[in-house]
Amino acid sequence: MRSDLEHRRALERIALWSRACVMVLVGVVVAGTPDDIRWTTSWQPALWQVASVIGVHLIAATILAALRLRHSTDGRYRWVAGAQTVFDVLAVATPMLVIDSVAGVPVWPSAVLALMSAATRHKLPGVLIAWAVVSAALVAGVLLGHGAPGAPHGAGIALAVVVLLVTAATAGVQASSLDRYVTELHRARSAMTRQARTDALTGAANRLALEEYEASRPDGEVSLVLLDLDGFKEVNDTHGHHAGDVLLKTVAERLRNRLRADDLLVRLGGDEFVVVLPGLPAERADEAVVSWTRAVADPVEIGGDAVRVGVSAGVAHRPIGDTSGFADLLRTADRRMYRHKRARRFA
Repeated sequence: MRSDLEHRRALERIALWSRACVMVLVGVVVAGTPDDIRWTTSWQPALWQVASVIGVHLIAATILAALRLRHSTDGRYRWVAGAQTVFDVLAVATPMLVIDSVAGVPVWPSAVLALMSAATRHKLPGVLIAWAVVSAALVAGVLLGHGAPGAPHGAGIALAVVVLLVTAATAGVQASSLDRYVTELHRARSAMTRQARTDALTGAANRLALEEYEASRPDGEVSLVLLDLDGFKEVNDTHGHHAGDVLLKTVAERLRNRLRADDLLVRLGGDEFVVVLPGLPAERADEAVVSWTRAVADPVEIGGDAVRVGVSAGVAHRPIGDTSGFADLLRTADRRMYRHKRARRFA
C-alpha cells in the first residue's frame, strides 16, 4: 500500500513539473512571436487569446494535480487520474497545434511527454488514446495552417504520426510489463512477509510477529493470556502426530473466531498459545478466558473418534502507565498458568 501511495505522489510531482514546462514554453512562444506573423487559418484569433485559453487550462490542470498530490490516498484517485491523463495530453497537444499551425515550427516531438505520462498512468490503452488525440491535433494543425510560411505538410505529419505510434506502443507495452512485474514482486514480498511472521501449521502469528507487535505498541494498557493445552501429549501418543496437528489447527481457529480485530493470537510452540488483548482490563480478560476454555473443550472429530483437550491459562495485565515489556508479562502469565494447571490436576 505504501509503495502504491509513493508511486501516486511521484506521478503527480512529474505532472506538475511537466505542466510548468509547457506553460513556460507557451510564454516563450507568445513573447517571441514577431508582430508581422501572418495568420492564414479560417478563425484567425489573436495569439494572446489562444495563449490565454491554454494558460487557463494549464492552471486548472495544475491546481487539480496539486490537490491530487495532497489527497493521493483518496478512493477516487483512479478516476481523477484518468481526467489528469486527458489534461496531460491536451497540455501538450494544444500548444503543439497552435505552434505548428501559426508559426510553422515542428514541435511534435514534445508529444512524447504526453505519451509517457499516459503510459505511466494507464499503460497501453491510455497511451494509445493519448496517441490518437495527439495525432488528431497534428492533422488539425496541417488543416488550420495550410498556406502559412513553413507550415507542416502531409508527408512530415504522416512520419510524425508513425513515429509517435511506435513510441506509444513501445512505452505502453513496457509500462504494462513493468506493472505486472511490480505487482507480482509485491505479492511475492507480501507472501514472504506473512510467511516469516506466521506459524505454518495453525496460521497464527509467531514469536517474530509478537516482537513486532510489541514494538509497535510499547506502552498502554494490555492483557496477555498464556494458554497451554491439557492432554495434548496423550492425543499425540494415542492417535498420532497427524491428529495432534488437526487438533492444534482446530483450537487456533476456535480461538481466532472469538477475538477482536486488534487482538493477536500467537503460537509460541508445541501446544502453547498467547493471546494479546490491547486495552482490555484484567477482569474482562478473565471473562474471555472462560469463553475460550469452553470452546476449546468441545470435542474434535479425528478419524471417527471424538478427541477432547482442556486448557490451563495464565493472565498478566499491564495497566496504563506501567512500563513492563511482554517478556515480563509472559513470565507472570507462565507462573499463573502453571498454578492453574496444578490446581486443575489436584482438583
